Amino acid sequence: MKHIIRIESRAALREQADEERIRAALEECGRILAEKKASGELYTGGIFRHEQMLFGYLELISETPVAAASDRDCPNQWLTPLEPCLKKWPEMDGDRAWAYMLPVFWFDVPKSYDSFLRREPPEKRCGRIAVLYPDKAMSYVCHHQAIAEEGLLVGDRYQFISIHENILFSYFETPRDREQVNVKRAAGGSLEIQRWEAADPASHFQRFPQAPHDNFMVIETVVSV
Repeated sequence: MKHIIRIESRAALREQADEERIRAALEECGRILAEKKASGELYTGGIFRHEQMLFGYLELISETPVAAASDRDCPNQWLTPLEPCLKKWPEMDGDRAWAYMLPVFWFDVPKSYDSFLRREPPEKRCGRIAVLYPDKAMSYVCHHQAIAEEGLLVGDRYQFISIHENILFSYFETPRDREQVNVKRAAGGSLEIQRWEAADPASHFQRFPQAPHDNFMVIETVVSV
């Protein structure tokens, strides 16, 4: 049985990186991802940018339901044209251009490849980001893991949120109301979302000047396959 593995990752552009070189590298990465999609290794994916930050979203097609180390490292194996433009993250087993982001929230789980197929192609593949106050990061993670594990909150089926340091990246597709589900496929209110709302959600976020009234800010989609 084939499965879908969702991977989110983060990269940082070098300050001196030339914009024309960045654009050319992104175009080449788009071609690589399109080839991976055509060969059956990738279902969908994209790269998203805000200033010097890049974020990747990949839905890998796998024979196993759990991400292996090689799956988590796919951005570093596939998106090599961008590597000269990127800083490196120091990790235990070596420096990497793309840092793996830890999944923290979702409205659905891809139980198999067939179960997660889109009925219609999305109008757009999108990304948004948020910055947590460092002393509030674990509160955010704990609440959202509890909501996801409870599995009763209904929302956008393909939304997926991960964290690296105190940065959140959220992938989603439009229209967002096309498939509204919850993990349990059950009716009933979520007690965990009530606990999150009681924890003063807005107090967790350092908001961007460009989006002063929003916890998350939508960023540019630079590659979409």
